[in-house]
Amino acid sequence: MRVSCIVLLACSLALAQAGTWRQSQDYISSDELRPSWTHRHSEMWPCDVADYPEAYLLIHKVEKRLQRMNDEQLKNRIVDYVVGELRDCKTGNEMDEHCVKRSIGYAMSFINRHKHQQL
Repeated sequence: MRVSCIVLLACSLALAQAGTWRQSQDYISSDELRPSWTHRHSEMWPCDVADYPEAYLLIHKVEKRLQRMNDEQLKNRIVDYVVGELRDCKTGNEMDEHCVKRSIGYAMSFINRHKHQQL
């Protein structure tokens, strides 16, 4: 009987610890989605798209790709394309998160196509 109580107690403590660990992992994952830049207003991104948290993921991914490029003209073309995509995702004063996520693939494809054309 005593062994059963000890095993039950140990299992309960292990489950409680696992739940706490999972919550801390969820918190870390949500922080990783934040953009690399600390403020919303940037010379690169106009306020009408950069002010929406839904746009952060796409902007962050594009910024990471742009860091590896040297051609300013290509960078400007890519930013213009992404801004157009983000503006297409706006409806009134809201940005459609699903539209932005779909735009990630379009933007990455656009970047790859233009990078390969320059080589």
